[in-house]
Amino acid sequence: MKVLQLTVHLFPNIGGVETHLNDLFNALTSRNFNIFCLAYQPISTRVDWKVIERGDNLTILRIPWFKGLFEKLVKFPLLEFIYLVPGLFLVAPFVIIFFRPKIIHAHGISAATSAVFWGKIFKIKTVISLHSFYSFPKEGLYRNYVKILFDNCNYILCLSKKSKEEVITLGVDSIKCNVFTYWIDLRKFKKITNAKKILKWKSGFTSLFVGRLIEEKGIRLLIDTALIWKQNINLVIAGSGPMEEYIAKKIKGKKNISFIGKVSQENLPLFYSGANCLIVPSISEEGFGRVIIESLACKTPVIASNMGAIREAMSETVGQFVDGSLDNLKRTIENFAENPGQLKKFSQNARTFVERRYSEKNVETIIKSYTV
Repeated sequence: MKVLQLTVHLFPNIGGVETHLNDLFNALTSRNFNIFCLAYQPISTRVDWKVIERGDNLTILRIPWFKGLFEKLVKFPLLEFIYLVPGLFLVAPFVIIFFRPKIIHAHGISAATSAVFWGKIFKIKTVISLHSFYSFPKEGLYRNYVKILFDNCNYILCLSKKSKEEVITLGVDSIKCNVFTYWIDLRKFKKITNAKKILKWKSGFTSLFVGRLIEEKGIRLLIDTALIWKQNINLVIAGSGPMEEYIAKKIKGKKNISFIGKVSQENLPLFYSGANCLIVPSISEEGFGRVIIESLACKTPVIASNMGAIREAMSETVGQFVDGSLDNLKRTIENFAENPGQLKKFSQNARTFVERRYSEKNVETIIKSYTV
């Protein structure tokens, strides 16, 4: 089956959606699906990229696009929409004519605009995957537009139960909605012994942050907390984004906080394994929190914000949820550091938890949406 994938974000851009798409393409091509992916160049990560990339049953076309605007427009949905839609919309029909897909699978609302419009024109089935929680307004043009978009696609895949509930509140038929779940390569994400020694990290308790360095991820809260928690607790920050300069200035001279920048997917298991816990301090509604399951696969417990769908990604058998307050985060991380027995229980539960819920078999929900 030929499937056209439309997305704003794609590897080598860094993020949870990008990593999921890499996993999705690997799973689909190994099952003899023929994939053509139309995307933009990396627009939120400084990284080398190719306009055309080919592999077994996979062709990727990246559209050169304006950089440096995505993070600035996040708080302005209409402007972000105007920024993200035109390239995919204009190029998609030519790809459809050339590739002749049986399915158009769009990731996110911006990409869904092109999928639904051209799907109707060319009479091709369209599937939309939602990777975020959108907090749609109770009324207005945006809400009405999204409702029309969802009504005119064939199937909607929501990353969480919370997301599905949000879609249904728009008045969309629940029969065409289903919840899909990310998965990870369990052969790659596993515990690496002596990771802390390999990384040459300081002795003592080490907490880790992995993600895009943006306000919504709770970076300010995390650093402010690290500045006042007990000094035998170390913090390692891994990632890239617009807050890099802020972080470098804020932690200057602080011996227990390290900023190491971007870490490749290949090296992430080593970093998770070297840490005593992962911290996910998001202050906005998270769509899921992929780093959580990657960390747990490496037997590293998680302290996570209770925002959005994070509660669906893990349970308190493998970590702990916190609210968005400095005092609560400080108290929780210090409790982790001072109670190795409890931390060990979380660690022992983590791998089994992930194997049970996040294997590649989760791709079957997506494949089923192509044939419903």
